[in-house]
Amino acid sequence: MYLTMLLAGCGQGEPASQHATQPDRFEGAPDGLSSEQVSQVVLAVQARADSVDHQLRRVPGLTRRERTVLSRDVNAVQTARARRVGIPRGAAVDELVRSGQLVQLEDTTALWVLRELDYSVPYVTPATRALLLEIGRRFQQRLDSLGVPRYRIEITSVLRTPEAQSKLRRRNANAAREVSAHEFGTTVDIAYRSYGAPVQDTVAGVPLAGEFRAWTDSIMTETARARGAELQAVLGRILRELRAEGRVLVRMERRQTVYHITTARATPPRTS
Repeated sequence: MYLTMLLAGCGQGEPASQHATQPDRFEGAPDGLSSEQVSQVVLAVQARADSVDHQLRRVPGLTRRERTVLSRDVNAVQTARARRVGIPRGAAVDELVRSGQLVQLEDTTALWVLRELDYSVPYVTPATRALLLEIGRRFQQRLDSLGVPRYRIEITSVLRTPEAQSKLRRRNANAAREVSAHEFGTTVDIAYRSYGAPVQDTVAGVPLAGEFRAWTDSIMTETARARGAELQAVLGRILRELRAEGRVLVRMERRQTVYHITTARATPPRTS
């Protein structure tokens, strides 16, 4: 159902619009890619997307009680914890990185993708990074159990300086009016209606590159967006578990489709 317009170039349907023609090759695809291979990839991606849609439809949405639990840790609660376990507000980021009190988040990993940051910088405390690793692992384990590819969480906001928070406040009514938990390196926002495409290097035995990879990723991310409520429930239940374990504070925002979370610990948990 997702790729009728693309299948037209392979004789599998009619164009859905004037932009529906599929080229024999994608710019940036590996040399020597035949039209038959393109057709195989298109069909494989369609089957995968339809499978994701089918499997996620079985996931029940968040109940009223679950939504209540996921909305309890308001900014004042999270900020109070962030002050205790985070960096000094307004401290120089470079110095904190050199001393190991802050670490940089990678732009993309097997577990998350970092959106372009307008009012924040990609640094967190080591305990916060450890928390994100655990969230990402549990999220993908849950997807494994559902028979769904390993989508990645999307991080949309990280550490804000007091100056950046002030600028954001003038543009975003949802931003904290006073001090924000985002100013202590302990707090990030995770999108709950959009997700990064699963990491994949080949489809139907064909290597992915350039626009070919971008096209495949776009199909998978749009499929996730269509089933955003179900993925929101999967991620929300993981955050509720971690909250019950005393590892995270969480607030499900309404004006912005993000989970606003703060690590509850000053240091990363020990690993065996």
